[in-house]
Formats: sequence, structure tokens, C-alpha cells
Amino acid sequence: MTTVRPRYSLVKKITRQNLTVLLVSMVLSFVLIAAVLWLTARDRQGSAAELAAVQLARNVSAMLVFNDPVEARRELTLLANQRALTAIALYDSQGKLFASVPGVAVAEFTSDTLALTTERGYQGLQIKISTPVLVKDKVEGVLYISESLHQLMNWFIQGLLVMSVLMLLIYLLAARLLVKLQKQALSPLVELAALAERVAAERNFSLRAPVVNNDEIGSLTQGFNELLKRAEIWQSELSVQLQQESERGAELEHLALYDSLTALPNRHYFGQLLHQMVTDSVQFGHKSALLFIDLDNFKYVNDNFGHDAGDAVLVEVSKRILAVIRSDDHLCRLGGDEFALLLPKQVTVSQTSQLCERLLAQVRAPLLIKNTPMPVGLSIGVALCPEHSNDVATLLQLADEAMYRAKRAGKNGYQIYQAP
Repeated sequence: MTTVRPRYSLVKKITRQNLTVLLVSMVLSFVLIAAVLWLTARDRQGSAAELAAVQLARNVSAMLVFNDPVEARRELTLLANQRALTAIALYDSQGKLFASVPGVAVAEFTSDTLALTTERGYQGLQIKISTPVLVKDKVEGVLYISESLHQLMNWFIQGLLVMSVLMLLIYLLAARLLVKLQKQALSPLVELAALAERVAAERNFSLRAPVVNNDEIGSLTQGFNELLKRAEIWQSELSVQLQQESERGAELEHLALYDSLTALPNRHYFGQLLHQMVTDSVQFGHKSALLFIDLDNFKYVNDNFGHDAGDAVLVEVSKRILAVIRSDDHLCRLGGDEFALLLPKQVTVSQTSQLCERLLAQVRAPLLIKNTPMPVGLSIGVALCPEHSNDVATLLQLADEAMYRAKRAGKNGYQIYQAP
């Protein structure tokens, strides 16, 4: 058995997707961990600052009562030397500044902070704390402090950098391992896909894929081999059937000359009928006509309602056209949504125009497939013989040009060829 060379485009695609998911997951985890760490560290420093402020408020309570601002300033200075304060101030119950620290900003007094509880808030990289100075549950003053978080932020950034480097190393190692493992795991699947392409190209259903492991891919390989086996049997039976069909000449001739969906003459038979019509028109000197018909919006029907609906539309349109033409006129399906109508007997421009109007009206009437209206119409191009040409190829070309003029004119209409 010929060895199939695996292609790893699928492995690369899946690996890229997985690596992207891994990277996004790690980045999100990193962001969440960083946020939790920062909030936790900030809260711990805030709690420590709050505890220090409460303790200081207790220490200076007697100094407020005995009006000793010098000693109070000394206590405030001790706290300022211990912590990274950006502002501090002690106010009495009347809102007058009682003590502050030289060289440190004075925190502003706000009347709404004279409460029995300590309040803490964060503003940027600042911790702002206000705590009442209580003497026998009576508010004698209020202490304000603001503490900087810049040192904590510097420590936090250094920690993030170290954690970033570690996570990058982990990602690189995980990515390398993931690429290797996925390449090994998906190699049988890639080989199976390559074998499928080879079978499709060579139509050789005797090929088989090796089953590597008893996993999902192994089951898929076994199923594919079973499919190839059945296709090989089917191909053999089809050959026998075609040999039998070759003996049924009349039936094969019908299959060769008529469209299987609409039962109309196909493109091959149309060529014979057109040639005969032109020959008779030239020989007997009467006018005939070729109508080249294209179904408008057929691609829209296929894309939005499915090919089954498209097939049903083709059949219904064929029936509607047949209902308004003469018995000796020939409607042919050239393929897809293209039809041709041959009017071999004596016709005039006026008669042809009237027929085009009837055809448009027939197809313009509501066309329902499974109770759903199909938005289709006809674009018709007309070429007359021998008025426009008595050559088969030229007549076809002229009718096709007229049909495209009808398309460009807005569809759902007809154009009789006119020489430029």
C-alpha cells in the first residue's frame, strides 16, 4: 500500500487556536490575580493605617481635653515619621485646627466626618482616613490622615514583572509541549484526510487507511475503511449495471437527450433542434425565433431555501412555460437556471412579444413551494431567424446578448435583439 504523506495544515490551525485560547486564559488569569493582589495589598495597608490612626486618636484625646497642642503635635510627628503620610491634621470639635506636623500637608476639615466611627476611603494612590477623638463616648475632635500608596505600587509592579516573566516561560513550555502532543495525536487524522483526497482524485476505492489506536480517530478510520469497502462494491455493481444499461439503447438515448429533473430536452438535444429549426427556416423561407430564458433570483432561492426548493422551482417554471406555448414549440433546459424556447413555425415580432408577455405573467404569478413564495422571474432574450441571423452560433450569441440586456434593464422582462 502506498504511503500517504501527511499534511499538517489542520494541525497548525488547531494548534494556533488552542495556543490562542491558552494565551487568552493565562492573560485573563494574570489580570485577575493582579487585581486581587492589588486590592488585597491596598486593603491591608489601609487597615494598618486605620489602626494607627485609631491608636493616635486615643493618644491625643487627653491632649484635646487639656488643650495641649504641643504634645499633640509631637504624637502626630511620631506617626508621620513611621508612615508615608502625605497629609495629617487634628481638629477640635468646633472644626478649628488643633495640631499639625511641620513639613507635612494639613488635611482639610469636613463637617460631615464628625461621626462616632472611623471612615476610610481611597483616592488614586492615596488612603484617606478620618477618625473621631472620643472622650467618654463624646466627640472632642477629629483626626485626618492621608497615606501614600506609591511605595506599595512600586512593590506591586516589581512583583508583576517577575510574575509576567514566569508566566511567559510557562506559556512557552506549554506551547511547545502542546504543538508536539497535538501533532502526534492528529497525525492519523491528517493522514486519513490525505487518503480521502487521493481516493477522490484517483477514484480508487481499494485503498485503505491503517488503524493506529483504538480511540475516536481509530473508530473514524474504521468507518472510513468500511465506507471505502462499500464504495468499492458499489462501483463494481455500478459497472455491471452500466453494462446492462448499454443494451437498452432507447432508454439510454432518452437519458442522453432529456433533462432528468424537468424531463425537457437537454442542451445536447437542444443543439439538434436549433440546427433543424434554422435549416427549415432558411429552406422554406419562414420566420422562426429563439428565446433564451434565464431564471431571475434563482441563486437567492438556492441559498436561502435550499436546493430542494430550487429544483421544485425549476419544475414548476417548466410547467408554467409549457402551459402557454404551442405543442410544436420546443422548451429545453440548458442547465442550471437557463432555458431555451424554440418557435420553429411562422412567427412575427408581434406574436413573439405577446408570447414573452404571457411567459412573464405566468412566472410572475405567485409561486409557492411548501407554502413559501419564491421571488423568481424571467429574463428573456429573443433572436429571429433569418431576420437577425441564419447561422446557429450567431443566433445563439444574439439571443444571449438580448437576454443580458433584459437583465441589465432590471430583470423580469424581455428584449428582442437590435443591432447596434
